[in-house]
Amino acid sequence: MISLLSPDKPLSYKEVASLSKPEFMEDLNLDYLIDRIVTQREEPELRPYFYWLSPDFETSRYRQEVCQDLRDPAIRETLSELIAGISTAVRYLQYSETVSASAQKWKWRLDAILTYYQAMEDMCARFNANPPKAKAFYALHERFFEVLSTQEVQKLRAKSQSLNQEFLSMRYHITINKDRATFTFQYDDTDYCFPIRNAFEHGNADPAPVYFEGSPFSSGMEISPLEEFVLNQFYKKNRVLFRDLETFCGIRREIVTQETLDIIREIRFYLAVTEFEEQLEEKGFPFTVPLLVKDKELYLDDCYDVALAVHHAEIKKEVVFNDIMKANFEKAIIVTGPNQGGKTTLARAFGQAFYLGMMGFRVPGRLAKLPFVNQIYTLFSCENVGLNVESRLHTELQRIRTMLEEIGNRSIVIMNELFTSAPTMDALSMSRALLQTLLKGAHAICFCVTHTYELACDSEDYVSLVATVVEDGTFRRTFRIVRKEANGIAFANSIADKYKLNYSHINYRIQKNG
Repeated sequence: MISLLSPDKPLSYKEVASLSKPEFMEDLNLDYLIDRIVTQREEPELRPYFYWLSPDFETSRYRQEVCQDLRDPAIRETLSELIAGISTAVRYLQYSETVSASAQKWKWRLDAILTYYQAMEDMCARFNANPPKAKAFYALHERFFEVLSTQEVQKLRAKSQSLNQEFLSMRYHITINKDRATFTFQYDDTDYCFPIRNAFEHGNADPAPVYFEGSPFSSGMEISPLEEFVLNQFYKKNRVLFRDLETFCGIRREIVTQETLDIIREIRFYLAVTEFEEQLEEKGFPFTVPLLVKDKELYLDDCYDVALAVHHAEIKKEVVFNDIMKANFEKAIIVTGPNQGGKTTLARAFGQAFYLGMMGFRVPGRLAKLPFVNQIYTLFSCENVGLNVESRLHTELQRIRTMLEEIGNRSIVIMNELFTSAPTMDALSMSRALLQTLLKGAHAICFCVTHTYELACDSEDYVSLVATVVEDGTFRRTFRIVRKEANGIAFANSIADKYKLNYSHINYRIQKNG
């Protein structure tokens, strides 16, 4: 069994369908993204593949090679033809289970055999002419070639082609009058209408088509009485051939294997994501192949929240791109600044980039270098706990405890405005303790959005990113987040402005009440 998603531990679709949705997806708006991709192609069965996370560096690179090959139009066309061929064979098998005429049933099975193996052969021939680079496609080519080379399949195809050729050689002639049809095996392929059309042709105009009303031939799967009559005439004349067809196709053999169906689903999964990326690129949103590394240096140039980009592209609203950079020795990224300044959006963009990179896909941005991670944790502030009797703070602490029990050394942790229900100094103290635990114990990569700017000043090993505002007294948000020392001034000014406690408002009230 081979898989385009895993070099060592392939999963059947049944196993993939049983995977649970990772908890971080909702916080990172990945649910919205996945909905758009599967809805666009009307293939909801592809959704569980997004939950099949890469367990190691080699698997992510294995998937990345597949995605890079799919950028080649020739390879994509080859795979699309393979999907069409296998899908047609499956459809023919379904027809064979629904029709009532036995000869029709066996002929559909014969066509399924021919179509199925021809699709494999065509893919192998196209890959020979235009070899892909991905190890996964090489394995697929090798697997199909191995199947086609077996003595059993070669005998099966030879017999199928021989039977089919005999059916293709059958000819008959029907003359239809007003109330009767005359049948004969004498077939003449002369087009008697051609000289008549030429004799009555006026100018170069095409003759108007003539349509039959109440056609004697069936438009559905079941054959009409006339078709049944013709079939019976051929059966009487070729009893040995029809019995041979029934004997050959009546054997209950597995034609389209489950392994092939799983591979086809995986190809469709890759194609769905690739087409989605290209559609966004056409609207001005760049994607890039990330350089995956095993150290902890990272940079993201012109990154953005993909879910936000999809929404803004529809309403033609601008999306601000931002850069994130962290050296290998730097331990955490701390983002501060005024509310509504784009901090949470950047946190989601950061998490989305790691998820897409881990899956082997291209990531949003113009340039990217990402440490490989196999676990993503998000700790976003609990805004709504509904009827839960636990406090928001207790709920957050419970989530943190669960995370600390299972976190590994190839993890990223994205924290967004934690402990907002606690007093400011308590929130700062708890944030510091959590960061120290994650950095020293788990060696995780931490991305922390916080309203306590003092956290960014705790260590020179922390990267400080600050959401900027227009410095004209209005403190309008630019949604640009830059690397600079955190000082809390922009945040304090925005709060003062919000509650009319800035200098101009206070001075106005003093003069008014003079």
